[in-house]
Amino acid sequence: MIRSSVLAIAVLLCLFAAFASSAPAFVGSAVIRAPAVLISNNTGSLTNITLVVTKGNGTVSVIGPQTVASSTLQSARTAAIYASNYTNHVFQNYNFTYDIMDVGDNVSGPSAGAAMTMLAVSALTNRRLRSDFTMTGTILSNGSIGQIGGVYDKTGAAKSAGVDLVLVPKVPQTSNEDELYLLVQTNFGIPLVQVANVSQAAHFAFNSSISGLNNETTYSFIANYNLARLPAASINCSASCNYSTFGALQNSTAALTREEVNMLASNPKFSSIAMQLGSVLNQSVEIANRGYLYVGADFAFLDYVNTFYFNGYSTNRESALARLDNVQSFCNSLNPPQLTTSNYDYVISAELRQLWGNYTINSDVSSYNSSQIDSDQILDELYLGAEANGWCTAANLVYNASSQRGQYVTVSPSLNATAAQRLARAKKYGYSMYYETALQAYNQSNYAAAILDADYAFALSNASSQFNILSVQQLDNLSSSIAHNSTYGVWATEFADEAQFYAVQSALASNSSLAKTYAESAYSAALLANQLSNDTRLIHDNFVAAPAHQGGQGTGTESVYEAEYMQGIIIGLLALIIALLLAIMALLALILTKLGSKRKRLRRRRRK
Repeated sequence: MIRSSVLAIAVLLCLFAAFASSAPAFVGSAVIRAPAVLISNNTGSLTNITLVVTKGNGTVSVIGPQTVASSTLQSARTAAIYASNYTNHVFQNYNFTYDIMDVGDNVSGPSAGAAMTMLAVSALTNRRLRSDFTMTGTILSNGSIGQIGGVYDKTGAAKSAGVDLVLVPKVPQTSNEDELYLLVQTNFGIPLVQVANVSQAAHFAFNSSISGLNNETTYSFIANYNLARLPAASINCSASCNYSTFGALQNSTAALTREEVNMLASNPKFSSIAMQLGSVLNQSVEIANRGYLYVGADFAFLDYVNTFYFNGYSTNRESALARLDNVQSFCNSLNPPQLTTSNYDYVISAELRQLWGNYTINSDVSSYNSSQIDSDQILDELYLGAEANGWCTAANLVYNASSQRGQYVTVSPSLNATAAQRLARAKKYGYSMYYETALQAYNQSNYAAAILDADYAFALSNASSQFNILSVQQLDNLSSSIAHNSTYGVWATEFADEAQFYAVQSALASNSSLAKTYAESAYSAALLANQLSNDTRLIHDNFVAAPAHQGGQGTGTESVYEAEYMQGIIIGLLALIIALLLAIMALLALILTKLGSKRKRLRRRRRK
């Protein structure tokens, strides 16, 4: 009996030894809490990803969820290959098994690639990852960490899980993504540290003594313009230009922005950001006071969009859509007044802004409704909605402020050919918002708007083609020369003044990079001013007289101002008729009185 038991144990030991000898040799393991987004309800979650590395033949597998998308499998393989090279290991000598403890049935997307790379580096080197951080980002074959979506929802999940540090892909400074990082970081109170590659990520991932607070995302809204040495705007309109409407536009934009800034300042989380945005607004007003009305209005407009964006920091899908729907209804409701010889420059330029607003908000709402989106995308759509609202608000103000003095006019159909030529020229530089809206205006037979809109598309694209050819000095000199000869119409002149503004800033810049940036802006503004000046004159020279009841350009509707004008004429005529009737009645009364006196005298004579 004892002998048989010993024999059985010996057999089991042999079998165990045989199994152990056939099992892959363990090399190392690591675990990380990686963020994910559940698109179905816009919520983030942290899920444990465990990696086990064994001796093998270069096999990479992902287990855990019921289904794993090919993008996730490819990310895992790229992570394992790069980590092997990074740590001086031969990839083909190891097997990598990633186990995702996911709450859902399937996992898709490449956004865990950077986290998977850190796991492989940790397992291959037996270096322990810090436990108080998470990271997100794709991994490229050269070790670069690429951009991803869902930062808002992922950081919210990290906050709920008590994470102290979030590593995110590095993005260009002052880009929309950089602004999103600032919003997310400020809202959740967690440092978002930007890393461009595996080496930078490893610096934080393996060193618990390094705090993210000294490396968190920073963002400056304030540009260092030299206003102390900025001369007053000196380029004057060569045509008959009324600047009062432009002044009203600048004041209105500043007031709109001030309202948003005050709203943001009431939120303690964003008080420091509101202070920056308020400073930008004050700077825009100061620039406008120097005579650069368009520059001031433009800076205030951009400030409004940024502030609107931060005020929407916690907006959910339904409320955001309601805000976008309101903007869409507002933009679609606007009707321009009828053109006259005194208001055409303002009205056509306002039509452009309404076109841009409609184009932006219609595309915005369409994409919003077409698919499920995360909170990052909701904020992006609100940003675009703010742009559309700003453009339509400006258009509405100009429509209401435009004078109806002068002769009613319409654009000659002969400008059809010119509009077609401008569109063909712009198309060579690609499909932009300006080109698309110019094409819309052309298809509506609004040739004046089509021409000027195509000028935007051409000038801004053509200018950029010269940036690497001309030096800073050449750009500044050319900008000044072009600007001083581009002053037909108030809008052309304002862009000419903008060119002067940036040329001055380029000359005063503290470094060559900044000087180059300002010189490029000066040249873009000058080229646009030149195109608008030439074509505003062309449009003016191709006006034909129109009846007073023609309505808005390209709309076929009667202008409110026209109705008021006609009403005033009618009231005046009625008042004149009443005055004449009263005068006639008074004259008749006088005649009757004299006749009565004469009859009395005759009667007295007869009695005598």
